[in-house]
Amino acid sequence: MMPVKVISFGSNWWARFGRDVDDRYRFTRRAAYFNSTGLRSGSKVRRYWIVPGLLRFNGAGDFNPRFPDRAIGATFECADLTFAFGGNRLLFVRRIRNCRLPDYYLLALASERCGAFDCRNSGWKSESVVPIAVSQHRDRAEALLLMRLGDWVRTSLGIWQLRAVDTQHHAALTLMEG
Repeated sequence: MMPVKVISFGSNWWARFGRDVDDRYRFTRRAAYFNSTGLRSGSKVRRYWIVPGLLRFNGAGDFNPRFPDRAIGATFECADLTFAFGGNRLLFVRRIRNCRLPDYYLLALASERCGAFDCRNSGWKSESVVPIAVSQHRDRAEALLLMRLGDWVRTSLGIWQLRAVDTQHHAALTLMEG
């Protein structure tokens, strides 16, 4: 198990509910909620995965699907990243209440905000950055990444580095000078 602090999520959310229509917990405890990368295409968010992967939150866990932004800044205990069913999978097990230094920070890198990037080119990220999912279509891209403090990614605007913001283990992606 590894602690992961959430900085941001990908654009694409969906749910899978329990199969038993008579189960009163079908839409709560028996549900699973998923997050990944996606790009807006008309009125829909579509996965243009070049690196397939997703995050999973179980309905019985400490995640409220009605208010996913409440998980921003929270640290979760996660199972180790696995590759199954053709893509990366990261299971969020439970929220960690005490403030301890996480192993990784989870963040979404969007080309609209940080500049264009191409994860197929070598040298676009530091070695320890772990891409969970990447969607890319033409000049637009979104990547869901696990990063450690000091890790960086290269975009058309320059190099972005993950830096500590305060003593509570908050971090932010910052454009480096020069």
